[in-house]
Amino acid sequence: MRLRSLLQMPELGLTLVSGRHHLDREIRWVVPTDMHDPRRYLSGGELVLTGLMWRRAEDDSDAYVRNLIAAGVTALGAGDHPEFHSVPVDLVDACARHDLPLFAVDAAVAFAEITERIVQRLSVGRSGDLASLLDRHRRLIAADGIGQILELIRAELGMECQVLSPTGRALRGGLELGETDRAAVVARAHASERLPQKVTLDRHRAYSVFGIGSTLHTGRFLVIDDDHTHWAPERRLVAEQLAALLMLELDDPAVRPAPHVELVAALREGRIDEHLMRSAGLPVGGTVTVIAAVGEPAALREVAVAEAVAGQAGDPLEPPVAAWATIGDETVAVLAGPAGSAEERPKLLDWSRQCAKVLSGLGGNGAVSIGLADPVRSPAGLCGALEQARHTAALAQPRPGGVDIAEPDHLVSHRMLLAAVPADVSKAFRTRVLDPLLEYDARHRSDLLPTLRRFLECDGSWRQCAASLHLHVNTVRYRMRRVEELTGRDLRNPLDRMDLALAVSLE
Repeated sequence: MRLRSLLQMPELGLTLVSGRHHLDREIRWVVPTDMHDPRRYLSGGELVLTGLMWRRAEDDSDAYVRNLIAAGVTALGAGDHPEFHSVPVDLVDACARHDLPLFAVDAAVAFAEITERIVQRLSVGRSGDLASLLDRHRRLIAADGIGQILELIRAELGMECQVLSPTGRALRGGLELGETDRAAVVARAHASERLPQKVTLDRHRAYSVFGIGSTLHTGRFLVIDDDHTHWAPERRLVAEQLAALLMLELDDPAVRPAPHVELVAALREGRIDEHLMRSAGLPVGGTVTVIAAVGEPAALREVAVAEAVAGQAGDPLEPPVAAWATIGDETVAVLAGPAGSAEERPKLLDWSRQCAKVLSGLGGNGAVSIGLADPVRSPAGLCGALEQARHTAALAQPRPGGVDIAEPDHLVSHRMLLAAVPADVSKAFRTRVLDPLLEYDARHRSDLLPTLRRFLECDGSWRQCAASLHLHVNTVRYRMRRVEELTGRDLRNPLDRMDLALAVSLE
């Protein structure tokens, strides 16, 4: 399908802005995405549709277009952003500068409609039989759209498949993958520069992972039990087009229902009642609890909360007994029913931490902190639970790019006191106590600080510390004497040892 064909389909609402001399370029398929760098989802020849959500400043446009050029994209369609009534001039200039054809998308036309029309047209052009089969199955979507598409994959490709969430939850499909295998598959998918990606397990089981969705964090993965690198181009095209249809059927977790947003907004304002809970689909009369998440990037924060409240058990396509939404720089979830009870708290914590582990490393230079509150018995207690969840989130300590979960038990530890101390005061205390050790270690290439940390972890046991570090006890004693000399603290004095322990916990 050539670009000029798009201009012959007025129902698509596409207006050519630049690149008329490239109208004979071929479109292989279409990808809606708002990632600033979508290269991992692209393999060349695509028409990319963007709502410009990645644009924060004018300079972003040039970097975005360069990423598309590097991926071999055929053309770009831009529009449907609430802040822009026309394509920004900086994006027009960037496309002209890098010679990328640019279309303006009419705000009245949904990206989903454009995608479906182009996929249908591509299917007609490349495989008439497949196009008619897809058309028949589209008419059955009202009954079970996802099931019909997965059945189509099995029928057309002769392979089993499974749809996975960003943390490896099994959503739908006949392919049997255990929890460990699913975790390995999504980890490889997240680490890859672009999809589809071949994943080999146990040195002989090869799977192909295709991307479903517009972003890495809120998208899903389609796993097919075969190596796509050996497929003919037409076979791979079928899989990519079916993955695009799945994207149309699966809701984007980041797009929250209005009652969920209203519930969270009311909770943040200190007004909550049973009517708001019922409107959000939550039962009233049992225990409820709150999850609060802060940090960047927002997409990682949202998917961490969405996956935590989804849980492992039950049908993942059925809405959980939870409502959540992002307002400002905070994502808040309200859990009711079994999910909000004290009895289910260990399962909720375990699953939340498992999700955090899978998602850690995807946040770039950012980090996401998530706090859980204790269950309360009525909607009236939710405002207090939100404050507790916020305090708990402040105690989480994610590494750069990571996600960390904290629970109310942390509120009765020294971490609560440290979180309440101003950052500049904490930094000054840590610097004053530990800088002599850092300078000594740097100058002598020694390990006084790591040894001190392990010594404190071993509750001051010389032998346990020496054994864990594979050192002689006398070596540990010598290093601790140097620590005492450099810091002016006596490790036999409980207060001095507490000073060192607090400084190390801040390090």
